[in-house]
Amino acid sequence: MHAIFIAIDFILLAVLAWFFIQNIRLNHALKEKNLQLEAKIRELKMAQVKLMDSGKKGAVAALSAGLLHQISQPITAIHGFVRFMKKEMDNNSPFYKPVCVMDEQSFYIKDMLANLMELIRHRTIQKTETSINTVIYKSMNLLLDELRIRRIGWDMKLDDSLPVIYGDALHLQQVFMNLVVNAMEALSEMPHGSPRTLLVTSRYDSDKHQAIITFKDNGPGIAHDHQAKIFDPFFSTKPQGSGIGLALCHDLVNEHGGNISVQSNEEGTIFTIKLPCARLDQLQQEVGREAA
Repeated sequence: MHAIFIAIDFILLAVLAWFFIQNIRLNHALKEKNLQLEAKIRELKMAQVKLMDSGKKGAVAALSAGLLHQISQPITAIHGFVRFMKKEMDNNSPFYKPVCVMDEQSFYIKDMLANLMELIRHRTIQKTETSINTVIYKSMNLLLDELRIRRIGWDMKLDDSLPVIYGDALHLQQVFMNLVVNAMEALSEMPHGSPRTLLVTSRYDSDKHQAIITFKDNGPGIAHDHQAKIFDPFFSTKPQGSGIGLALCHDLVNEHGGNISVQSNEEGTIFTIKLPCARLDQLQQEVGREAA
């Protein structure tokens, strides 16, 4: 009888051990399933956010296209009238130079509106061998008068050894100009007489083979809780802001395979753009297309 009880004890222990092992296996499988479920939930949330962003961008595009069309009509009429005045005016007239300036500026606005319309209409990116520094120079030159009017001291420190990138110069120019305008608006909020500075830099990160461009101002800064939303469509820290400009910058930089970020405190704001430099195979393909 004693041997029978011992055998029963062993059988019970074996059964308990089997249940214990199965319980461990089930817990492990359950944890794996939970992790898979959490991953799927995250994917669904990301897909939902992308879908919402897509809808917002579609609404932004439609609204912006309508506004730009309404603005472009009177600008075109003004430009045509100014050109007529310039043609009929005597070169020695004291009003001739101001009219010439009006002609240049109205043409610039007309051209800029046309470029913006192309952006809103999702013009296909036309990537070519592009010098970042050249695009920066062009962007700043178009805004020099506005910088002087707002009494903003500006400087550029550009890396001459920066390799070319494979990108769309027109789109990148719009990004850079938007960031400069954004900085000017922030600096304009500073008290009268306060120093206002803007520094634009470029450098080459050889380890990651990328161009790094920064726009640094000494303005009042962006609140910490706003920085995470600054590139969201429709979000703006300005009462009259549309929340479109930085969202477009974010999209255009992403379409170039890069990224844009912001750092800000009470001493100022830095927007940083990182763009991949052109690879040899990309340049060879471009040369091949030109030869064909």
